Amino acid sequence: MRVILHIDFNSYFATVEQQANPRLRSKPIGVTGGDRMKRTVLGAASVEAKKFGVKTGMQIWEAKKLCPGIILVPGDSDKYLEVTKRFLGILKGYSPYLEVFSIDEVFLEILSSGHSGAERSEAIESKLGKDSIGRPLASLQNDMIKMAHEIKSRIKSEIGEWITCSIGISYNKLMAKLAGSLQKPDGLVIIPDQKHAIEILDRVELDEICGIGERIKARLNKMGIFSFKTLRQVPKEILLFQFKSYGNFLYNASRGIDESRIIPFFEKEEVKSVGHRHTIDHDTSDPEEIKQILLKLTELVARRLRAKNLVGKTIHCWFRYSLHPDHTPGVSSMGTPGLHPGGERVFEGDGMQETIHYTDDGLEIFKTTWKLFENIWDRGEIRMIGVSISNLTPQTPLNLSLLEENKKKEVITKALDKINDKYGEFALKRGILLGTPQIRRMPNPFLADRRFKL
Repeated sequence: MRVILHIDFNSYFATVEQQANPRLRSKPIGVTGGDRMKRTVLGAASVEAKKFGVKTGMQIWEAKKLCPGIILVPGDSDKYLEVTKRFLGILKGYSPYLEVFSIDEVFLEILSSGHSGAERSEAIESKLGKDSIGRPLASLQNDMIKMAHEIKSRIKSEIGEWITCSIGISYNKLMAKLAGSLQKPDGLVIIPDQKHAIEILDRVELDEICGIGERIKARLNKMGIFSFKTLRQVPKEILLFQFKSYGNFLYNASRGIDESRIIPFFEKEEVKSVGHRHTIDHDTSDPEEIKQILLKLTELVARRLRAKNLVGKTIHCWFRYSLHPDHTPGVSSMGTPGLHPGGERVFEGDGMQETIHYTDDGLEIFKTTWKLFENIWDRGEIRMIGVSISNLTPQTPLNLSLLEENKKKEVITKALDKINDKYGEFALKRGILLGTPQIRRMPNPFLADRRFKL
């Protein structure tokens, strides 16, 4: 007996930009990665741009080919986060069970027979009544539709008249998310029970369910499974044999079953990794240039570790090769660009990780990262490189060194961080980085490393 809302903002980054600048409204716009306008992908495409076939994640040149009049706007992650805080402020008044799925997407559990009276929102009881607890969604449809329209209206009046959202309402998270995707933009769909869920599942593609991507879909297709109706006919034992524990998800999803609970934002675990990647504005095979980029990236990673009072020990380095028109598609699994099975060109690359002692020092992270990169790089031209560190733990006095040399380094590092916090990233930096191109953090569509109070 659950009622869950899935609220998904339409073309979020693009719509926020249109709300902020009325001259962009009703025009096709694409939001790019911060100050980069070349060799990057679209962080978002407006509703108007999507009508031309432009999609989020598409290369800039592809978007311009489909929509020559597209207007490119630099992304501003702080602006999007501020708007997110405001709409979360609206939603938390409806229920404390608010799960932030991404910067523009949330789950809101309104009713559950498993919640005690103390946990229920007063706002919900005033709208639906105390006797609503335990009632099936089908009997509450009219009330839930009124609530959804109220949420949409408040978002427009309190955040901006140009911002819209699609709302899906159902008896579990999986079906609520599917319902929210069925009518976009600005949609409202209810899947009240399992019977209606199965009817809808039999009309959608396999990959329209969250959790089934292209690879899983391709594997299912190879087994002769092209629909949820066919998937339901496959014994669970076969699915477990083919997909291991993931077979349970496939078995349940095809039947509209999902028992996963709402995880309120305040219960979420701290970040599991910290990383940065950088798309270079030209192809390069120059070791010195790549070294400088990696050093900057590792310094950024280390700064964020120290800001969170964390240390980490597993370092991962990865990169993507450049893609030239004269490359032969489909050669080599990692070393050169090829074709996706669907005929789409993809950028090939490689990655590797290594575990060292706990650290938050940028130079130590760089030394390991460079060693990893040299092990997997074949001296070909690259276009993107990234580094991350995981296996994180809080920095404690036990992690601190008592060596005089290390204690001096810690004092200097703290002073550098204080100055860079005040005057901006790399206001002070290592001499080897003088004159190197600027690297900034780009808009991140997820809130993995940006915690804030609801």
